[in-house]
Amino acid sequence: MPASRKSGKVFYTLRPSREDLPPFSDIRLPDGTIIRRVDEAIHRRALSNAAKALTERLDR
Repeated sequence: MPASRKSGKVFYTLRPSREDLPPFSDIRLPDGTIIRRVDEAIHRRALSNAAKALTERLDR
């Protein structure tokens, strides 16, 4: 992996849910920064799943 990719950052931006678009798309900048546009519905579902997993771990 190129050094610029290792040192780059990933920024997430939410976009409205649309059926004709993929769940996320990446824009790579020359300095290695990645801007990931994420479908809002998928983002909410991922946060919900993460919260459930954390709750289950803490309940043990």
